[in-house]
Amino acid sequence: MLINSNSSQSCNFKVKINDSEIKHTTCTKYLGVYIDQYLSWTEHKHNLEIKVSRSVAMFYRIRYHLSNNALRPVYYSLTYSHLQYAIGVWDGAGKTALKRLNVLHNKVLRAMTCSSYKSRVSPLYKKLNLLKIDDIYILEIGKFMHRLHWGRIPVNFDQLFTPVSQAHSHATRAATRGGYIWQVASTDKKISETPWPKNLGLH
Repeated sequence: MLINSNSSQSCNFKVKINDSEIKHTTCTKYLGVYIDQYLSWTEHKHNLEIKVSRSVAMFYRIRYHLSNNALRPVYYSLTYSHLQYAIGVWDGAGKTALKRLNVLHNKVLRAMTCSSYKSRVSPLYKKLNLLKIDDIYILEIGKFMHRLHWGRIPVNFDQLFTPVSQAHSHATRAATRGGYIWQVASTDKKISETPWPKNLGLH
């Protein structure tokens, strides 16, 4: 598979190994994550939507037979585990792209609490003490950066993140809170520096 950020461009060349042509694919599954050629995560989100849709149907069937305390482990096993997995990668698609997934996740909460489809979801998340998808993303990024800060992840990531305190000598808020700068490759192939993570100061 060839990674290309511009969907209007096509790659027509062929790759051969020992006179055997390597078949071109637009999407591949690696460690449970669907990676497409444009890194839009469309296929992965589609598969997540299918899994969460199944959770909605399941909770509508079992909600009258189990208490909220009994439903929570089922939710964490069959819904949250899928949403949490590799969310630090695919959640970068943006709110618009994740709109349907958020709607389905809200349906799960309504099914678990026997609530009307018109009911507000924020009180339901609070009642069950569960996280919205955006909050799951923030939690997982925070956990990743905490491991990075204390040297508990592979050293390969050290080249991607630089402590703000090492980037300059100014006593800025990001520097004093243990913030990081990460390098981002923009579409014009220039390298830019972006403060990371937002609102996730490390001590």
